[in-house]
Amino acid sequence: MSATSDLIYQKRDSWLERWDPRMKIVAVLLFGLSLLLNHHLLLKSAQLALLIVLWGVAKLSWRVLALTVLSLLLFFTSTMIYQAILTPVPGDTWITIGFVTFSAEGAVKGVVMCEQIAGIVLLLSLLVRTTSPIVLAEGLELLLSPLKKLKVPVHEAVMMFSISLRFLPLLLDEFDKIRKAQTARGGGFHRKGVVARFRGVLPMLLPLFVLSILRARDLAVAMESRCYQGDTGRTPIRVYRFRPRDYAVFAFALSNLTLILLW
Repeated sequence: MSATSDLIYQKRDSWLERWDPRMKIVAVLLFGLSLLLNHHLLLKSAQLALLIVLWGVAKLSWRVLALTVLSLLLFFTSTMIYQAILTPVPGDTWITIGFVTFSAEGAVKGVVMCEQIAGIVLLLSLLVRTTSPIVLAEGLELLLSPLKKLKVPVHEAVMMFSISLRFLPLLLDEFDKIRKAQTARGGGFHRKGVVARFRGVLPMLLPLFVLSILRARDLAVAMESRCYQGDTGRTPIRVYRFRPRDYAVFAFALSNLTLILLW
């Protein structure tokens, strides 16, 4: 198993995987919009708790969830500092240390913002980790298919999106190999000093850039050799149909957004 295997979709046959990809994308958009519009601490906490429950229902790794949250600590810290210290509300001083004033209301706003960041990241992670890139691309193309009447190149745009998702784990694997090779030669990020570490970035990025160009060229040659001509005359491999669970998911996401707007 590769070092980046936990960054891509892994089939676990969970309830979330059986959702229609079109409805899954729509539900993510509606729920994400409700997260952005919701500024109430209790409602935001309930939404975040629901996403954590869905993570468990999807049978995803709790270790990955912990690493995802830990990777956001820098954003959480900067958000709390900005909200609680740099934007104090007049007459709402929580605690004062020297010239630094902590605001209780600012701290609450900081917690809400942190929950919003974590919610958006978890929501997108659930979408990517419970849907294969091909199925996700097919669902996105079906949703945007009405734009084809306006001569919008929907198929080409979705194809580039799908290729990007598929190439990302490969590029991460290549970067890991290059990093280890540079470290074995005394380079890389392990050297002391900011300037030395910054100089170590370029020797790793250049080979990665060249490898990505070579992979793109090989892919283009393979597509041309198979006479690829877009979606002209193509028939879908899978036929998607909405089921009662998909309508239930849509009703819940829409009701959640309506509740936030009316609160």
